[in-house]
Amino acid sequence: MSKAFTLAEILITLGVIGIVASMTLPTVISNNKKKTVEARLQKFYSVANQAIKLSELKNGPKEYWATCTNGLQKPDSTQIDCETWFNTYLKGYLKEVRVEHFVDSNYQNSAVYLADGSVMVIKSGYDIFFYPFAKDFSKEKFSRKNDNGEFTRADLGNKSFAFSFQANRSGNSSDIYKNKGIEPYRSITCENKINENGETEKVCNSLTKEDLINHSKYGCNRNSNRGYCTALIQENGWKIPDDYPFKF
Repeated sequence: MSKAFTLAEILITLGVIGIVASMTLPTVISNNKKKTVEARLQKFYSVANQAIKLSELKNGPKEYWATCTNGLQKPDSTQIDCETWFNTYLKGYLKEVRVEHFVDSNYQNSAVYLADGSVMVIKSGYDIFFYPFAKDFSKEKFSRKNDNGEFTRADLGNKSFAFSFQANRSGNSSDIYKNKGIEPYRSITCENKINENGETEKVCNSLTKEDLINHSKYGCNRNSNRGYCTALIQENGWKIPDDYPFKF
């Protein structure tokens, strides 16, 4: 007499397998997406700054580049509209797939689609937002106003990540960007102190990991606008910390 599984036993086994799969699959997908975000963040940081170095060979030191404005001011030697800024300094150096220039809340922006499926958005001023997945970017939903009438980006630290380019700026919080390329959005705290010679000097300190997490306005937490999340990941070797407050 041969032995075999009954239909009921097979159905029960398949049911158990299905339950286990439904419980573990979201975690597997989330972990895979997390690793992709880490890889694309690090790659973007490297590629973007390499593009700036290549551009400097033609356009001179980045410290003297013009600033991208909203296009409403009269252009001069220090301010140009964002479309012209991109075409002058970065076009071709990023090996972009396509570029879309758009206006959002009266500000000009440039969305640069990259070959790996990510998007870099150059915002009027100094801010740059990086989307690891192009599907998460929408021109129509790029900016939103909160209940206080302030512009906010609810997807920061999860679907998009804040960088800044302020090589030509100086003064307290901007000093951390001076003479540098595209860096994760962050700031430093500065204050004037009397040194041992009785002279006044400016002393600046970088934000600690706790500051990057708990800062009331920019901290990487659910109660702020999450601007420092990129810097927090960079501090961790471009790896998303185990205690990171947002899921993927």
